[in-house]
Amino acid sequence: MPFNARDHADAALVINLNFGHFSAIPEYRAVNRDLVARLLERIPNPFVHLDVATGAGLVPQLIIEEAKARGYRGRVIALDYDEQALELARKATPSTEDVSVTFVQGDARDVRAAVQEYLPPEGVDSVSIHDAIHEIEGEEGQRRVFAALADVARSGAFLSINSSFTSTSMAVGNSMRGHGEWKLHFVRLTGAKRNRHIETLAYRTPADYKQMIADAGFQVVHEEDSEVQLTKAALKAISRYPEFVRGMARDLTFANDFSMAELSDALCAAVDRIRFDVVPRLWYGVIAQKVASEPV
Repeated sequence: MPFNARDHADAALVINLNFGHFSAIPEYRAVNRDLVARLLERIPNPFVHLDVATGAGLVPQLIIEEAKARGYRGRVIALDYDEQALELARKATPSTEDVSVTFVQGDARDVRAAVQEYLPPEGVDSVSIHDAIHEIEGEEGQRRVFAALADVARSGAFLSINSSFTSTSMAVGNSMRGHGEWKLHFVRLTGAKRNRHIETLAYRTPADYKQMIADAGFQVVHEEDSEVQLTKAALKAISRYPEFVRGMARDLTFANDFSMAELSDALCAAVDRIRFDVVPRLWYGVIAQKVASEPV
């Protein structure tokens, strides 16, 4: 039966399936910490920042750390569509004396409607969407996200974005073979059949993202490819994130009616069968600045 026919389990089984497992991985935190540091060196003190698709609250946590190191004060608005993710983020990311964090539920494609009451009149100083733009369905949806971020950003504000789902993300070392083995063992463990006419996730080129960013009114001022060595512990951690499991299983048909928890377990078990101790992956990151509006 198609995977989408059943992608849930009892609440007791799925309560621990979330992005928080992966956001705690040191290698993942490090690649995001670097981009956050590059962002904060460009914004004013005090600042107002908006983080979209905040997940388990990693970007706000890193902003708090970096602000403390720099002696900055500010305010973070953190938006996510998933209430369970927001609850985890609230618990893991308390406000500090210098940086307050407000968590808001809402759609990344319609940011202003969700956060209007928290916005400064001139707009926020910076915006971010880390490791999430690839989860937005279709190019039109992704363009709406960038446009929504530009809409709430003041003139001259900065954007940070990264993704490990680009056309170049596996163009390093044994990445392609490692991920291929992982998928193969997952297929064998579940008895699934692949439909090669179905795309799993859209692996856009860096140029695609830069064009979307430019079309939204931002100018790229920094871009980077950061190689991250994903250990088996990291691969198992991302296997506990339902959206990643759905992406891995999107092109598969299963003979049995697996729950999300069972598919997650199978994906974790497949990790142990990979020949490599680490699987590298490239994170593509960008800092861009909103182009000043022409005087009327």
